[in-house]
Amino acid sequence: MGSSLGNDTAPRDTHTPPPTATGDIKPPSTNNTDPTEAAKAIAEAAAKRRQSGSAAAPGASAIRQGIHVLTIGLLVVVVFSAARSGWQEGAVATGMSVAFGLIYLAGANTHETLSPLKGQLWLFALTLVWVAMIPVEQTSLYVVFPLYFLYLRVMPDIRGVIAVVAATLISIFSQWPHLTAGTILGPTVAALVTIGIDYAFRTLWKVSAEREELIEELLRTRSQLAETERSAGMAAERQRIAHEIHDTLAQGLSSIQMLLYVAEQEVGKLQLAEEKTEPTLKKIRLARQVAADNLQEARAMIAALQPAALSTTSLEGALHRAADSMVDTETTITVIGNERQLPMRTEASLLRIAQGAMGNVAKHAGASQCHVTLSYEEDEIRLDVVDDGQGFDPSAVAERPAGLGHIGLDAMRQRAAEQNGTLTVESAPGQGTAVSIAIPVGRDDMDKPGPKASKLARE
Repeated sequence: MGSSLGNDTAPRDTHTPPPTATGDIKPPSTNNTDPTEAAKAIAEAAAKRRQSGSAAAPGASAIRQGIHVLTIGLLVVVVFSAARSGWQEGAVATGMSVAFGLIYLAGANTHETLSPLKGQLWLFALTLVWVAMIPVEQTSLYVVFPLYFLYLRVMPDIRGVIAVVAATLISIFSQWPHLTAGTILGPTVAALVTIGIDYAFRTLWKVSAEREELIEELLRTRSQLAETERSAGMAAERQRIAHEIHDTLAQGLSSIQMLLYVAEQEVGKLQLAEEKTEPTLKKIRLARQVAADNLQEARAMIAALQPAALSTTSLEGALHRAADSMVDTETTITVIGNERQLPMRTEASLLRIAQGAMGNVAKHAGASQCHVTLSYEEDEIRLDVVDDGQGFDPSAVAERPAGLGHIGLDAMRQRAAEQNGTLTVESAPGQGTAVSIAIPVGRDDMDKPGPKASKLARE
């Protein structure tokens, strides 16, 4: 009969008082916000930004309204200028201006959502009416200014620039043979300024979009970090309670069982009448049974508080379970050396680190193969997770502000440090990644039997 639980390697901590109630469980999180509520807040904030068109929307709206005002104003100038030349010219110019205005209004607020073909047909119709207006009224040349912006917005690639150049040439050569420096420079400078303004606004919109994506990524990462801290705090507190139960209640019950067994043997050796010893032996056996039942309950509580993967199997078995979840990556588990029972804290930390490393492989590496090696050495336990994925620059990740991805590496380093271990990461872009964890283990711990042997010893 054993005098302790099957996992007796956890050191007794005399400085940490046992919890007085379940209310003492407070995960060490710097963010008291419920991760679910944080995720909802992030989704609502992103929806509001998309609805408002993000930070670039005010600029886009101002340009759109400016084009509207400029177009209407120039058409009014054309009509009044033609009317001064005569009622016939004024009537024709008015009709063409109205036609231009109606075509413009048909796509003024929807041209950005039109298909490329429909948008180009809309611009072609506007251009035809504008070209027809030029012989009737020379001031119609100025209508090319809003057309410049429309060309660049509806056709944002090189076709827009080509359209601007073509419209500029039409504006210049429509004044033949009365060309002057002013008639050439005016449309040319206007075209160059329009292209510059369009480029500046597109650059601003691109920066704003990148900033919005960065903000959303930061919000998501903060939510993930809060959830990770909350889960880690809960897991750490559960393990602490399990260690306390193991080191106090379970150890005490096991010792009581052993002492009662010795007392039972001693009473049996007394040369007394059976009617005198039997009541005492009966009470001792009953006390032993009560202690055994309570010890069983204590063991069940410890198993329930341990990580689920370790409560029913060994560390190697838990690693195989984690590998089975790697659907898109071929994962192998290799154990070097004789498997030994490790302290509960060490096994739990190794499992969590392995799960975190394999999770990073599945999410970020894009790897086809992942090799996990668990090595039982004389004075330490090593865990290596190697993949053939896309890799990354560890120094760049180290310099990145907190919360912008790869938070799993920090969590793994913290877990290794809690066990006086070290974690090293070797990686390069295109060359895969190797994560290695080394945790020192005393000789006494390494000499203890494995899980199956411990179970047989208890029985």
